[in-house]
Amino acid sequence: YGIIGCFAVEVGAEFLAAETQASEQGIPCACIDVDMNRFWARLAAAALPTPQNVRDALVSWLAFPRVMFRVLFPPRGNVDVVGSTVLHLASFPLRTWVAFSLAGFGASFVMTSMLSLLSFASEQGAERTGAVSAKESADAQALIMLMVELYLFPQVYAAVAASRDEAMYRSIVATCRER
Repeated sequence: YGIIGCFAVEVGAEFLAAETQASEQGIPCACIDVDMNRFWARLAAAALPTPQNVRDALVSWLAFPRVMFRVLFPPRGNVDVVGSTVLHLASFPLRTWVAFSLAGFGASFVMTSMLSLLSFASEQGAERTGAVSAKESADAQALIMLMVELYLFPQVYAAVAASRDEAMYRSIVATCRER
């Protein structure tokens, strides 16, 4: 957000616009705040390579083609996600594209550096034990990074979605109890 802020790109205005529009139409809105302690605990639990988590990651990757097919070819009456995304992306001014691109490159650099450090340490350990030869060290490091990414991507997605869903549920329950 710091890089995006340097370009004076207003982030989050869509939520204010949605609230204004909903208020004009008499639709009540509620703020959904995620408890950060609960969020990080859920994320840490999802990142642990337990047998259940490994199974969940595998099932997620097996479901990926079906999910992508549904995104690319939505049933009648559903939102065309790809088409909507293209329309929204086309509406961004150049300044927003530059800001988001630089922020994306910065985030990518940080994550790549962290994953490279993790895979380098693992590869060095494997090389010292004789499991990997010095000639194959770069390939082993790339394979370790790929395995970590393939495991973590669906786990992080599921943890973030579950945290959001839990916060929404708790907010709905609290609103119902008030009434």
